[in-house]
Amino acid sequence: MKKIFYTAVITVYVFLLSAEINAQPVIQRLEDDHFKITMQNLDSDSIRILQVTDLHLGSRGHWRDDLRTYNRIKRLVKMYDPNFIFITGDLFTGEKPYGSLLAAYAVHFFDELNRPWFYVFGNHDPQGGFGHDDIYNVFKTSEWGVLGYHGSDELKKYDYYVDVIIGDDKTPNWQVYAFDTGPHNGIKAVQPDQIEWYENISKQTKEKYNNTIRAISIFHIPLIQYQYLWNDDSIEKGGVSLEKVSYEKDDGTLYKIFVEMGNVKATFCGHDHYNNYWGKYTGGIILAYGYISGESTNEAWPTGGKLISLPIGKGKIGIRNVVPVFDKNEYQY
Repeated sequence: MKKIFYTAVITVYVFLLSAEINAQPVIQRLEDDHFKITMQNLDSDSIRILQVTDLHLGSRGHWRDDLRTYNRIKRLVKMYDPNFIFITGDLFTGEKPYGSLLAAYAVHFFDELNRPWFYVFGNHDPQGGFGHDDIYNVFKTSEWGVLGYHGSDELKKYDYYVDVIIGDDKTPNWQVYAFDTGPHNGIKAVQPDQIEWYENISKQTKEKYNNTIRAISIFHIPLIQYQYLWNDDSIEKGGVSLEKVSYEKDDGTLYKIFVEMGNVKATFCGHDHYNNYWGKYTGGIILAYGYISGESTNEAWPTGGKLISLPIGKGKIGIRNVVPVFDKNEYQY
C-alpha cells in the first residue's frame, strides 16, 4: 500500500513540475537583433511587466544599498509575479569597480527570478572601464536575459526587437523595440542609424504579417516630448514630476517616426530619478517614466518599480507605480 502511495505522490509531483516548466516562456534568438518569446498557459488576460530603472549598482561604499535594492526587487517579483522584467538603463554606476564580477552577479540575480529580463543601456552603464561589449559578453551567457545588437563591430548599436507570441499563434501579440542610448561618441540619445533600423524593421514586420503589429518601446534617455507632455495641462497624467526632463540630445525625431509607423503604443524610459509620470501625448502614444529602483540613488520616495499590463486582446495598457511591502520584523540589511 505504501509503495502505491509513494508512486502516486511522485507521479503527481512530476506532473506538476512538468506543467510548471511548460508554462514558462520560451526565449529564442532568431538573429543578433531579433528574439521571439513564446508564452503558454497564461493565467491572465494581460502580460504583466515589472520595469525597474536606475539601480546604479556598484557605487563605492554602497554595497549595503545594493543588497537592499536586490531585496526590494525580489519582493516586487514575489508580490506581482510579472511575466517579464524590463531594466531601463543605469543598472550600474559610472564607477563600476570589478565590472565583470558586478555584471556576472547581476546575471545571477535576475536569472534566479526565472523569467525573461530585457536590458537596455543607460548613460552610466558603459562607463568605468567596462563598456558596452564587455557587459554584453557577460550578459549573453544568461539563461533569461534579452539583449541584442545590429551593425558592424565598428558601428555596433545594442538595439533589438522581440516578438511576443501567445500559445500557438503565428502572429506576434505584441512587439518590444529596445534602444541603446549609450552614449555613443558622447551622444546620449537615439541616433539616426538607430531610427533607420527601427523604420526598416517596422516596415518589414508589416509586410510579413500584412498588418501593423502593436508594440511598445523601452530606452533610458527620455524623449523631448516627455517635457512637452508635462507642460501641457490639458493632458491627463498619472504620477509626479520633481525635475526638468533631461532629454539630452533628443531632437524629437524618434517620436515623430513612432507616430508615422503607427505601431508603438507606449514608451518606457528612466534617467530622471525624480520623475515617474505618464500620459498619452499628441499622436496617441503613452509616454511613461519608470520609477526609481536603486537604493544607492538619492531618491525622493521609497524605491520600487513600474507595473505594466499589456492586454492580450482588446483593452488598455495598464500602468502604475509600485513599492515593495515587507513584514515589519523582516530583516532588510
